[in-house]
Amino acid sequence: MKVKGIHARQIFTTNSRKTVEVEIETSKGMVRSSVPIGTSTGRYEVKSLHVEQALNKIGIIRRHFISEDFSSQKEVDDMLHYIDESKDFREIGGNVSLAISSAFLKAFAQENNQQVFEYLGGKEMPRPICNVVGGWHRSNDAQEFLLIPVHQKSFLDSITRITSAYHELGNRLKAEDVSFNFSKNIESGWATKLRLSSVMDILSKLAEKYGVKIGVDFAATQFWNGENYIYSDGKRTRTTQLEWMNWLATMYHVIYFEDPFHEDDFIGFSTLTHELYKKLVCGDDMLATNIDRLKESIRFNAVSAAIVKPNQIGTITAVAKFVDEAKRNKIATVMSHRSGETDDTLICHLAVGLGCDYIKLGTSGERTDKINEMIRIEERLTR
Repeated sequence: MKVKGIHARQIFTTNSRKTVEVEIETSKGMVRSSVPIGTSTGRYEVKSLHVEQALNKIGIIRRHFISEDFSSQKEVDDMLHYIDESKDFREIGGNVSLAISSAFLKAFAQENNQQVFEYLGGKEMPRPICNVVGGWHRSNDAQEFLLIPVHQKSFLDSITRITSAYHELGNRLKAEDVSFNFSKNIESGWATKLRLSSVMDILSKLAEKYGVKIGVDFAATQFWNGENYIYSDGKRTRTTQLEWMNWLATMYHVIYFEDPFHEDDFIGFSTLTHELYKKLVCGDDMLATNIDRLKESIRFNAVSAAIVKPNQIGTITAVAKFVDEAKRNKIATVMSHRSGETDDTLICHLAVGLGCDYIKLGTSGERTDKINEMIRIEERLTR
């Protein structure tokens, strides 16, 4: 496939931050791809450049992609690594590399007259994991409270149950939190001042009513001061943090624990994974969609699930390798949005195309872009 032109521009994310969008023109038409931005970022993610620098870099390197005839995604991504030999894309920026890599993926699919998920060979729908209420910037002792279907008749059925629970949750929060006025957090989940236990009490009732289970993203690195976890009710050691997780699993039937320990505590993760072997203990900041970090976690048997965020690693090839390695080791894969999203729905196609077990999404507002694309994909799969 030969590219006739590459154009880059600045656009804005859902939280009004600048990001990069790349357009590629081929003989079959034009495709575009944009890069989301995370608010909570792990130190093992690739490095991103400021938008002005990123646009300048694209202007410099695009000749490499116009002059070549590419036959595969790997060739494109190998070229990106040839241009930038660092492991973390510190020279050209992980946001630049992903914008180019993902735009080429869409172009390859277009060349084959397929949607991206079809081009990747996707056949099954993942289950949604949805952020319904959250406490960003340590306004609660957990970053996100999530709802997850245990059994899935269809993606549409699962998301319908979750959104119904989400609406009822808003009304229940209004009844118990005098300051609640249906405001939302950065990912369009409800924002409340209720303490974690109060939120969990409400969610456990709704989970039973709507046939879903509870998950929690603890983002524990944010609460770690180097010696202890600092919470509203005091500090916790690794041992007391572990006891807390077990209590939540017993008391509220939590089935999904994301980042329950700080990003370098493989032993804490491993112990919890062993003790809650029927639950999902998921790594995000610890893994950063980095296959070397994943392999280290496998050595410790540290996780039973792994978050997949393409902008953490910078190329589609690296994302696919990460997912394959996780699957090979029976680790559930969770394709995930970022806090600062765009209208690009690529993660939906990657979730289906790469055969991920779950896709982590918001529930309302601009987050419905992804939900609606998943519904369209499911409809196409079941024709």
